[in-house]
Amino acid sequence: MYRKKNSEWLKHLDFELLDIICMEIAFMLAYVLRHVGHEYYFPRMYMRLCIVLGVIDIAVLFFTNNYKGIIQRNKWQEIIATAKHITIVQVLLLIYEYMTQEAYLLSRTVFLVSWGCAIVLCFFSRCAWKKVIRRRVMAEKNQSSMLLITTEDRIVELTAKLRHKDYRDYKISAIYIERELADAKDNIIETDIPIIYGKNSLLEYVRQNVVDDVFIDVCNSKEQLTELSDIFLQMGIVVHIGMGYLPDNLPNAFIEKMGEADAITASINTATGWQLSIKRITDIIGAIVGLMITAIAFIFVAPAIKIASPGPVFFKQKRVGKNGRVFYIYKFRSMYMDAEERKKDLMKKNEMQGLMFKMENDPRIIGSEKGPGKGIGNFIRETSIDELPQFWNILKGDMSLIGTRPPTVNEYEQYDLHHKIRLSMKPGLTGMWQVSGRSDITDFEEVVRLDTEYIENWSIGMDIRILFKTIQVVLCKKGSK
Repeated sequence: MYRKKNSEWLKHLDFELLDIICMEIAFMLAYVLRHVGHEYYFPRMYMRLCIVLGVIDIAVLFFTNNYKGIIQRNKWQEIIATAKHITIVQVLLLIYEYMTQEAYLLSRTVFLVSWGCAIVLCFFSRCAWKKVIRRRVMAEKNQSSMLLITTEDRIVELTAKLRHKDYRDYKISAIYIERELADAKDNIIETDIPIIYGKNSLLEYVRQNVVDDVFIDVCNSKEQLTELSDIFLQMGIVVHIGMGYLPDNLPNAFIEKMGEADAITASINTATGWQLSIKRITDIIGAIVGLMITAIAFIFVAPAIKIASPGPVFFKQKRVGKNGRVFYIYKFRSMYMDAEERKKDLMKKNEMQGLMFKMENDPRIIGSEKGPGKGIGNFIRETSIDELPQFWNILKGDMSLIGTRPPTVNEYEQYDLHHKIRLSMKPGLTGMWQVSGRSDITDFEEVVRLDTEYIENWSIGMDIRILFKTIQVVLCKKGSK
């Protein structure tokens, strides 16, 4: 899933709100300074001007590109841009006063001081907030990993274009050259980015490594381009294609700029920044509520686990998240301490066809020796209490409330190329196949099909439906074994 860039004024809504707040503060500060030693009374006219000031600022945004490239601007460029923006707003405010025949009531001191204060406050607040944004953008966990497909003679030019901006939300993780490595020994390319040679090496790299985006600069033919874009899109990877050959199989395609390079971008599905922000806000709220429930459950579950099976209350395991990123998942422990070792001997009894393990009356579950479904571990799993600590993963951002279940590292290493589409979205606490009778699903390919259906048709409304259906499933104790 690809996050579409918002329009310029929506993209920098945080800076817009910051400017309005600073201008309002400057205006009120100027009024206070003008009336030092007098009784502070904010006349109705000045209160109205505070409102008009905000409206004018919003109106100016529709006719100027004041925030375009704001993250890339240095301090000198920023002071000029800030002064220009504030001046336009203040002049329009003066014109408004003139048109309403109230200009004579407006104190020149208030007007001029607020003008200067607004420039200073807006400039310093913009610079401070930019530092926060830049740190966040450049953090490795927030950068997408891009694979570049090009030729030897284009590497230097294209990487320079893609790296043109100092602060980018992507990094070039590898470069693919079509010819085989044996043919390239006479022409070693000097670059700080790993070079991949040959189609087999390319597919193995994509299968085993984190790849969020692929930028296809050149191909020998339209057929080759179509083949490659098909492979990547079926894995849920976002495809950017240079303005050369264009295949006919690009879903959700649009033109955008990657650094200084123009490209056609296509993805299995796209979402606006607003949609993903709503999803993240929902995750945070849900995680906070969930952690409160987890704390209450801990009071009762922890002693029961400790009595039945000495050892840690929580189970920690490496799982694979979005596009191959590894993280630790947390659960209440419902199995004995040697569960992973015993799993190797139980694989022949696996009821799941494919890369998942499921077994009726699993002897690794705490208390299973008492009989089918009678152990404390069975109760924890049947009621889905074991999943509660994953709200911590959701709060951290490793997972989402709704998504696809994250595979273990061992399962992921056995994935075929088309299985990786499950990882094109952030993994979830629950998802499509969990509420589609997961106890009755014994074929991993059916899990992949349901997860693909979810990713291709994702919407906020779909997440809400799955969330409510999950509550119903949990309350009815359906689907957990």
